[in-house]
Amino acid sequence: MIRTPRTPIVMAFLFAVVAVPAALAAAADDGPEEAPALVVMADFNRDGIPDMAKVAPPTGDTSRPRNLIVLLGQRDGSFKSTDTDPVLGHDPQAIVVGDFNGDGNPDVIVGDGDGSLMEFLGDGKGNLFPATDIAHMASVVSIAVGDFNHDGILDLAVSDSKSNTVTILFGDGKGSFRFAWSFRLPMQGKTFRLAAADFNGDGLPDLVVTSDDDSFEVMLGNGNGTFTSSPTLSRLKDPNAHCVT
Repeated sequence: MIRTPRTPIVMAFLFAVVAVPAALAAAADDGPEEAPALVVMADFNRDGIPDMAKVAPPTGDTSRPRNLIVLLGQRDGSFKSTDTDPVLGHDPQAIVVGDFNGDGNPDVIVGDGDGSLMEFLGDGKGNLFPATDIAHMASVVSIAVGDFNHDGILDLAVSDSKSNTVTILFGDGKGSFRFAWSFRLPMQGKTFRLAAADFNGDGLPDLVVTSDDDSFEVMLGNGNGTFTSSPTLSRLKDPNAHCVT
């Protein structure tokens, strides 16, 4: 059977993830002292208008688990909430969107600080329904989405600060994922975030691993789910250069 490439769909979802305006984050009702909003954009009800899925704290008791809320975009620029608000973990750290089960509807994956990766499948009507925990790491800090093994199916890269690794999970196109490969993060004890893009123009998705000290490492994709570090494209600080004076 010939598999039809899904590159346009993949890129459309990836653009939706990164193109979240600051105004929309402000509209998510986060207070000035709260962490940045976890928000993704996609057309969840397939009406041609961008919608928003966001992680929201529970009403009242802040010790309760968070919720995943879908806000449907209206033609006047406003957003309307849906009736479903699936329950998440207590410490959501990352959210990504993509068609992970191949039905043409955008789905969402949320990573929690306890290491769980929770998948929520879209029905094309604006609702997201919990599917299963697709994997469990020691922790989840950041998630990147891309077709890392060049088979037309979305895969995941997950940054795990507790194990100091990035884990690559291959998607099967039906909503499930399996472990494929992992590599060490640049430095133990630091928080690293991920982004996927083709940095060297070879048509394969690469990864950049970034930290809050302005250092970053570019990992070039080999097209089979593995990556090779590129020192010439990276800027890493020497951990031995931090001397106490």
